[in-house]
Amino acid sequence: MTALGCNGSDEGSDDAAGGGGLLDAAQLIEIANENIRLDMELSAAEDRIIAECLEAQGFTVHDMVYLGQNEPYEVDTVVYSYPADPFLPTVDDAAQYGFGWWADTEEMWESQETQDYYEATSDLGPETPEFDNSAFDALSEAERRAWRVAYQGEEAVEALEYDPEAGGEDAGGGEDGALDFGGGGESGPEPGGCQLEMIEQLYDAPYQVEIEGTDQVDWEWRPRAPEIDLEAAGAEYAARIADANGGFLDCIDERGYPGWEFNDEGTLAMIDYSSLLYTGETYDEGVPDGEDRAEDTNPPVPDLPEDVPDDFDGKRAYETDMAVAFAECGDETGYRDTATSTYDQVVAELYTAIETDIYAWQGEIKDYTAKAQELISG
Repeated sequence: MTALGCNGSDEGSDDAAGGGGLLDAAQLIEIANENIRLDMELSAAEDRIIAECLEAQGFTVHDMVYLGQNEPYEVDTVVYSYPADPFLPTVDDAAQYGFGWWADTEEMWESQETQDYYEATSDLGPETPEFDNSAFDALSEAERRAWRVAYQGEEAVEALEYDPEAGGEDAGGGEDGALDFGGGGESGPEPGGCQLEMIEQLYDAPYQVEIEGTDQVDWEWRPRAPEIDLEAAGAEYAARIADANGGFLDCIDERGYPGWEFNDEGTLAMIDYSSLLYTGETYDEGVPDGEDRAEDTNPPVPDLPEDVPDDFDGKRAYETDMAVAFAECGDETGYRDTATSTYDQVVAELYTAIETDIYAWQGEIKDYTAKAQELISG
């Protein structure tokens, strides 16, 4: 389930809530954790079916990278980032880290200070469960390869072994052996081995789906959980927050940072400004081969003040002062709270609109888990 936001309000439009009222924070967290629990239960059952298939072929020691990562976990928040986050650190974080732009510079990228910064400020979600894979690692390479072929088929194993330096495109492994392949709308190899046997017993057959935003396709077999359109959430947020933007801009103007304008997403182009500060040029993410550059309708960032220092330490000090000013203005004007609650409201409405679909998906997953348990016990 995609991360979602809410503000604990019981109020909402009848249209968004389907006439049943807006889901509050506790309800959304409960739904998210139920989705996680059901997904993990089904994954564990799938793995048990695959393990029995492998053991019937004489493979009694398993690669726990594939069959040992189904430990359940819970989330205590349903939103991991807000549109205002890039320009509204907390006052304490601003004083200590600025906006964090310095950490991405050539001077600091490989430093211990940068590593410490990302460890202190990054929310990486639930920790990867620890598991003991020493028994599998002790097998010979031939034995480990034979297990992987039995697990997902020769074609998939060959793709994982492919050397990109020999020419062509790289292939990477995903969760439970799922593979994502690049290139021209081509698909990765169809699941094989015991993985395919599990799919055919439980789901009928794998099928190909387009990977959103790319010209690639991948194999799936399990129904996807309903998700909201995050672009739609961002657009609605930008429209609703527009009236509050002026007070924040007036505040930072008075603090010595004039000329800022909000863009189409209801945020500020901080990446452009950080690049301008540390490299002298705005950020250019480039254009993929064969594609035209899209027209940029967003306002340009302000020019740097003439007295911005030329040395790295001076630029970092400027960044810190600017971050503190932005953070304090966010608090003093009430903009931080407004931006947070506005985005929470939008996302909660969108999830409330698909509440029925989510519960229907949960029912499907429960049915598949029950079917898997019958296959295991049978």
